[in-house]
Amino acid sequence: MKTYLRVLEVIESSGVRAWLVGDPVRNVVMGVAPSTLTVAVAPCDLSVLARSIGGDAAVRNDAFPVLSATISGNRTDIACVVGGGIEADLARRDFTMNAIAIRSDDSFVDPFNGRHDIRNGLIRITGDDIELVESDPIRIVRMLRFAAELNMNIYWKSETDVRVFISQNADRIRNTPPERWGREILKGMRRRPYDFVYLCDRYHLLPYFLEELEHLKEIGIEGRGTLFDHTLDTARVAQEFLAGRKRRENDMAFSVAALFHHVGSVGSQSVDTATAAEIALKHLREWNIGSEIGDLVSSVIKNYRLCFQVKAEEELCAAVLKYGFEAVDMIFDMAVCNSKADNMKNMDVLMANKWRLSEVVRRFDEVRRRMEGSTRYLTGDEVMKTLDIKPGRVVGEILSELDMAVGTGLVNSKKEASEWLLKRGADGK
Repeated sequence: MKTYLRVLEVIESSGVRAWLVGDPVRNVVMGVAPSTLTVAVAPCDLSVLARSIGGDAAVRNDAFPVLSATISGNRTDIACVVGGGIEADLARRDFTMNAIAIRSDDSFVDPFNGRHDIRNGLIRITGDDIELVESDPIRIVRMLRFAAELNMNIYWKSETDVRVFISQNADRIRNTPPERWGREILKGMRRRPYDFVYLCDRYHLLPYFLEELEHLKEIGIEGRGTLFDHTLDTARVAQEFLAGRKRRENDMAFSVAALFHHVGSVGSQSVDTATAAEIALKHLREWNIGSEIGDLVSSVIKNYRLCFQVKAEEELCAAVLKYGFEAVDMIFDMAVCNSKADNMKNMDVLMANKWRLSEVVRRFDEVRRRMEGSTRYLTGDEVMKTLDIKPGRVVGEILSELDMAVGTGLVNSKKEASEWLLKRGADGK
């Protein structure tokens, strides 16, 4: 039995009618197994339903009550239908491909022919295009995000109506809270940054939420278009890069760095990475994105151009210790994408630096292998015992110096670490 049908059966055994809805249904129609399930149930007391389901079932209140539970091994979010019935609930959804439900007998509720649109690769607004967009302009960006993410085309009438709305409602669009724009923009940037930004530009949306990107169209590069063209080229290479590897948690940060890496430039020869990083952080704060992602994006933008200069292992090791390997690896990946978009400029130097970086990382990985997961050959306690010193700043300094010695190949074992420590001593002489 399909696992989502088992989930619906478990819920309905409590006496409540249930339907699979939303993104999981779209995935099922597209032949993709859904990772999490979204279920709509007939109006009921979710707290009573939670007790019936048992396990980790619990009700949380966000914009509306949602029951979260693990059912038959599937993470499931359950909410009551809105409007009194499943058809009315589906009519509230943005796009026909998302306005489909599956019953527990594996039959479909598809009042807007969403399965037909999915099979034909079409994104079509549910119901009256203008009315739905006027009620919430963020649906425009959602439409473009889905088109990029799913590699689908936009239905001609939806496209026409949305373009008319954009041309006639500048103030209405600008007054949409930036954090709502941000959520959709970041989702659109996660895996297909070029397709998403290209569509936003085609629909003339950039001046509303990324004005600095629009300004790059005014800065020419001799024989190669504008800085905006170069940004799009970098986003295209980044998209190809992401498509060729497994998904990572911070792929979105990488794409965002590619998007912002030229913003704030005032001339083709004056790429100010500090200004670009500052502008990126400003937008990310307005979009209510956590500081961890913001710091990662900022680090990539500030440092990617430094990869085009010859770097010694000591410098690369210091960068790994300061930012972490994941961030430094992302900085180099950004530099590679930028170089490819710039006709392979500086690629030889970049690849030589990347090889030296791989040697640094290999040495740190060797520590973890030999020490069964520990990141150091010596602990702080071992340093204090060997040198007969008390806890304090000096211990931290010694461990940092030892990390540098390991990363640059001066120390290659626990024995060599102990010898290095005795030679260094507590006073560093």
